[in-house]
Formats: sequence, C-alpha cells, structure tokens
Amino acid sequence: MSALPEALNSSGDAVPGWYGKVAALGDFAQRRLPQHCVRHCDAWLSGMMQDLPKVLGARWLDTYLTAPVLRFAWAPGVVDMKWWFGVLMASCDNVGRYFPLVIAQPRSQPPIDRAGLDHLDRWYTVLANAAMRTLDDTATVDSLEAALAAAPPWPASHAATLPAPENAVQWVTYTAPAGLLTSAMPMLAAGELMERLAGCTVWSPNPEPGAQIDMRWGPGLPYVEAFAALLTKRSG
Repeated sequence: MSALPEALNSSGDAVPGWYGKVAALGDFAQRRLPQHCVRHCDAWLSGMMQDLPKVLGARWLDTYLTAPVLRFAWAPGVVDMKWWFGVLMASCDNVGRYFPLVIAQPRSQPPIDRAGLDHLDRWYTVLANAAMRTLDDTATVDSLEAALAAAPPWPASHAATLPAPENAVQWVTYTAPAGLLTSAMPMLAAGELMERLAGCTVWSPNPEPGAQIDMRWGPGLPYVEAFAALLTKRSG
C-alpha cells in the first residue's frame, strides 16, 4: 500500500500515474491511470514485447536493457481526447519478466510558451529520474510514489506562435541543437498545430547534458519497427 493515498501533491496538483512492471514487485502494477489508458498501454506494449525479438533478433534483449528512458507526448485521439505526457522505461519485475514502465499524466493542452516548455523539460527530468530509481536494489513502490509526488506542478501557459511541420501523416525525425525543450519541441508550441497533431505521438530520449535531441513523431502509437528504433536511439 502506498504511503501517499491521495492523488494530489503538496501544491494541490495531480500526481502522475503509472502502469507496468517495477523491480520491487512480482507482477503488473498501476496507480492512478484510468482503465482505458491502462488497456491502451497494455495492448500496445504487449504487442511490442512479443514482436521485438522478431525485429531485432538475438540482440533484442541487450537493446531492451540498454534502451534510453523515452519522453512522450500523445495528442488527443491516441488514448482519448486529452493530451498525455510522460516517460516510458524498459523495466522488469522482481523475477525477471520484462515489460516497460509507463509514467503518465493527462492534460487538456500542452504548454505553449517558453516558460511552460522549459518547465515541462524539468518535469520530464523528474519523471525519468523517478523511473530509473525503481531499478535500485533498495527501491520500493513508496519511494516511487514519493518521487512522483515531488514532481513540479504543471505550468500555466499563454498562447504563442512558432513554426509547424507541413504534416504529421507519417513518422518523422527531427534533430534539435543541445538545449532545453523550447528548442526541441516547436511542434507543440504552435496553437494551430494542436489540430494537426490529432492522433499523433511525439517521442524523444531523455537527453544527456549538452547533447542534441533527436525526436520522432507520427500517427498513433509506434509500430514495432518504429518502437525498436526508439529503443536504440540515444541523444547526442
């Protein structure tokens, strides 16, 4: 049982939810994510875990175990009519069965100004660190819950106008210079693009300090070849 039974942090902001496997437990677990989101994640990731060995062959397990933590943004039309933000990390349970951990939170819209995007960058970093700490020998569900409760509250944003891509009908790769999310995610900052990205997802590896940021986005949740490419791509 979590030591944080309420879904609000000290600032009154919702605490991110999660689903998947963590090393402290022996099976699937979840906190705070609605069932329709869990069903979407489970169906998609179960398919990925079944098909990855077919795509990657003998190197699939090494690829999985050394994969970067992935940041994501899912536009309305992927899971439901909300935006979903979070991280995905390759994980396993305490008896060695492999399945990713997803930490996510829904929002009515993405941050759309510089301050909001910079704040989102820090929020992603906190979630990625919380996910990685679940791999420690001393990690517990309570320590994960405490780390998520410490995530910065979601920023308020104001409208801005930045360039938008021509379309989002197929998977696209974008490389940004080293820096904060403001330089890496212009496609989320243009208000008009919210409609263009309907049904699309945006992904990037959690960046290393000073490294350029490689992003991919396309329709729906990644198919297995695209997911395999995400697992093998690191920033820099």
